[in-house]
Amino acid sequence: MRQLKKSCQSPLDVVWDVVATDGFYDKQRLRVQSDELYRAYELLYPRDRKLITTQVMEICGLLGMTALWSDAGSIVGQRGRLRPGLSLEEARPIYLWCNDHGFACSPGLLFSRESTKALIKAIRPQTHLTMRRKFVNERKKAI
Repeated sequence: MRQLKKSCQSPLDVVWDVVATDGFYDKQRLRVQSDELYRAYELLYPRDRKLITTQVMEICGLLGMTALWSDAGSIVGQRGRLRPGLSLEEARPIYLWCNDHGFACSPGLLFSRESTKALIKAIRPQTHLTMRRKFVNERKKAI
């Protein structure tokens, strides 16, 4: 929350509320509202469904790719793989952005050994320490 307040230029409205559930415990949630966050939500969820467009990839750039890798990236063997939970058509803007920026990958977002190394080298400085495990393949070999 502190990082969000520091990075957001417009004032944030923070509200704690309680949602009644059928169980013994109620569900508490934190709601954060801001004009900037609303505009970002409109870009990422145009019809209340996540959609990564070319415009979103150009705005977010390498930091956006770092967030995608932290969320859905992995290394299998010596190849990188990105599984954002999108169809091939929905993942096309990510595929185009990666290939335009020197990170060659297939339409299924599978990276070659060389492009995996280049991508990891580019996003490592922006990645939080707790997410560095994403730079190790599933067999525990470092890249």
